Amino acid sequence: MFDRQDLQGMQPGGGPKKEFVPVDTAYRQALAATLDGATEGLATQMQAHPHSLAPLIFRLRHEAIAKSHRPLKVVEEAGLMPAGHERVEEMLVGAHSGSITALRSVILDRDIKEIRANLSAIQRIESWGRAQRNPEGTLAVQQRGRALLRFFRYGNDAANAQLFQAIRHLLSHLGLKYRFFRQSRHGWFYASLMDVSNLSEDKFDALLSFPGLRRLMPEPQLQPAATGGSAIAVAAGPHLDPPLAGLPTVGVFDTGTGPAAVDLAPWLVGRTTFVLPPDTDHEHGTHVASLVAGAHRMNGGHLDLPPVGALVYDACGLESGPNGSFVSDLITRLEEAVRGKPDVRVWNLSLGSPHGCDEQTFSEFAQALDQLSDQFNVLFVVAAGNYVVEPRRTWPSLATLQDQVSCPGESVRALTVGSVCHAGAIDALNEPGEPAAYSRRGPGPVFTPKPDIVHVGGGVHAPWATGASSVAVLTAGNTQTRNFGTSFAAPIAASMAAHAWQAIDGGTGLTASPALVKALMIHAAQLSSPAYTPWERRYYGTGLPRDVTSALYDRADSFTLIFESRVVPSIRWRKAPYPIPSGLLRDGKFRGEVIITAVYAPPLDGNTGAEYVRANVELSFGTLDGDSIHSKVPLKGEDGTDGYEAAQVEHGGKWAPVKVHRKSFPNGVSGDTWALQARMFLREFEPAMAEGLTVYILCTLRSLDGDTEIHAQGMRVLAATNWVRHDLPVRVPIQALA
Repeated sequence: MFDRQDLQGMQPGGGPKKEFVPVDTAYRQALAATLDGATEGLATQMQAHPHSLAPLIFRLRHEAIAKSHRPLKVVEEAGLMPAGHERVEEMLVGAHSGSITALRSVILDRDIKEIRANLSAIQRIESWGRAQRNPEGTLAVQQRGRALLRFFRYGNDAANAQLFQAIRHLLSHLGLKYRFFRQSRHGWFYASLMDVSNLSEDKFDALLSFPGLRRLMPEPQLQPAATGGSAIAVAAGPHLDPPLAGLPTVGVFDTGTGPAAVDLAPWLVGRTTFVLPPDTDHEHGTHVASLVAGAHRMNGGHLDLPPVGALVYDACGLESGPNGSFVSDLITRLEEAVRGKPDVRVWNLSLGSPHGCDEQTFSEFAQALDQLSDQFNVLFVVAAGNYVVEPRRTWPSLATLQDQVSCPGESVRALTVGSVCHAGAIDALNEPGEPAAYSRRGPGPVFTPKPDIVHVGGGVHAPWATGASSVAVLTAGNTQTRNFGTSFAAPIAASMAAHAWQAIDGGTGLTASPALVKALMIHAAQLSSPAYTPWERRYYGTGLPRDVTSALYDRADSFTLIFESRVVPSIRWRKAPYPIPSGLLRDGKFRGEVIITAVYAPPLDGNTGAEYVRANVELSFGTLDGDSIHSKVPLKGEDGTDGYEAAQVEHGGKWAPVKVHRKSFPNGVSGDTWALQARMFLREFEPAMAEGLTVYILCTLRSLDGDTEIHAQGMRVLAATNWVRHDLPVRVPIQALA
């Protein structure tokens, strides 16, 4: 599958360090004054814990957030300890009294060019104090009754071991009941504090003055992704048909299915129970499971719905009440459920927090999903969440609302699903095909593109009610009703993903994986949807996939290849000359549409805040001029393809582990030799990846005028290459290449 001929060395980049502002005496003294103020803010912490590192913030200039501008020489010479990032512009370091003295000397006296460049990147130096550790206040923690604790992790094993012992000693000394949860591949952790409703202010003070504590927050609670609308009964309609033989299974982690829902019973292949009545009424879980099994049948055979459903493994792990479940309980239950059913590869999570995710950092639950996905080789399909407060959102949405995707929809390994409306009605708030008024939008933290796709979640009627445009579901009492929410879009997508996994698994050439199945779903959505603007993508993702296995049958006017590439830093992966169907080449120009999807599973690190994703893959599809590629998709100079790091992150999807590119060339673009190229870059302090990073790249070339010879022409030119290739299983008949 992996051909080393595709790997070629790259010329190293870099150059002299840039000085963003003049580093004169006045600048040095002003920066040193901010250090003095930060040191004063840390004095109490350092006196109480003299053997612990105290955290400082290097607040970087907006234009200096790229890793090439980081003040690492200053960190080295002052003897500071790197501690990751919080927000994009916040570089964190650990210090003791000696390194603070050394830092002040470097700021005032060191005058080599690299130090001046480093100092120019720093706007100011701040302490990490109580305001950063507990912005919600201790009363909010007491009212919630539980707390989550995040801790610093430093770039030194000995320092971390000492910190861990200090944390355990502090929690035990204060008599707190706690549970540790592993946070990342580095073996670090966070903690859930139990029973803090009556915790005294003295104990809160002791926690919040501990230098190793990064955050103390009310433990989040997640609910079924319900809209707040009341379900309405519908006339007796078609029941769920018995399942066909050989169907895949979706794990549904929800409020459980009702024992009285006998129409659903033949679709259930097993059950594990963590929550019992009265803590669950089984309604939401039955709704969701019925859509995994029979969305098409219950909704009149609507063409947007997949014709065949999937079996259901019922994991009852979510409370039904208005407060939902604590995150630490959900993580514990979900891990047990997934571990206990290793043959289920796709899990549906129709749950979320009542508010949007953070704009810069990833939640503990999102990180847990990423970790479980890697550990158990499963794909989580997650609802984008519901925006249910006023003002109501209209379409097109012109208002600035707090309607960003909810936790854990920002998970970078998950397939996040928003909702579109499939039917219209006089009093419906949306027309068919529009994003539902309740469906939360992207992007996720640090402009990570979310949702990934959309599917049918039911329409909402004025003023905020179910109706004829809502989606039909089965109730726990075995009747049909209508409802709406991203809760109901996710299971339809999960069923499709399970079919895609089954189609790939056991075939030749490719091994099914979460990243590959996610790529298939996203590319299928691209192929069956119009080209959205960047603004529209925040609501639609890449669109609504029809049945993924049939959507990826190459149409006669299209030619699609899947590449399983392996990329490593400083080495480019390139496939050239790229086979172009002759019908797309006219007068020396390519005339057609290029649609590209790339998905990969980069290393992740929760300690690095906004820099959680530790690797980036840059794609280019274009023409060769000697050894250089002139990218046409994306076109060099478009928003996000170059310029400052912040612009590339916001507009170009830099560091996002899903890359989507699409461009039409109705007037043609010149080029003799075409190529597809990928390059990988790592974050600062990220260890080298000896085995490289697997990237799944799907590339479709499509005629703009419906030329039905394109597929056949593409197959002929592909046969003329010496590329290693495999036919995918007959249910996904496109070409896969190493």
